[in-house]
Amino acid sequence: MIGILQSYSDVFLYVIGVAILAIYGIPLTLVPLSWARVFRWEVPQSVNLAVFLGRSLGIFISLIAIFAIKVTSTPAAKPFFFDLMLWLIAAMTILHAYGAIRKTQPITETVEIGLWVVLFIITLCFYPL
Repeated sequence: MIGILQSYSDVFLYVIGVAILAIYGIPLTLVPLSWARVFRWEVPQSVNLAVFLGRSLGIFISLIAIFAIKVTSTPAAKPFFFDLMLWLIAAMTILHAYGAIRKTQPITETVEIGLWVVLFIITLCFYPL
């Protein structure tokens, strides 16, 4: 299963890069509280910290997405980037599971656990061997 679709790893990186940028990176960077409301988070009265952290995360996600696209032109760097993605996806799965167990997140974040697991498996399929 690992690397079964490796010949399409560039396409995968372009698609995942654009999708992550559009769904998470740009919205979190530009309108973090609106993004939070869409995902059913309760927005606090004092919003400065939430806006700062949302934008910081948005910039980080945007850079990961941009480098997903950029790494397609550097074949030697692709295994490292895929490893980075797999570790980030695993960490996000654990983070969301922890929030679900503690019941500190909206249902949309709990449902996201399944999406992270599926993304992990798909990423393994495109892993460049």
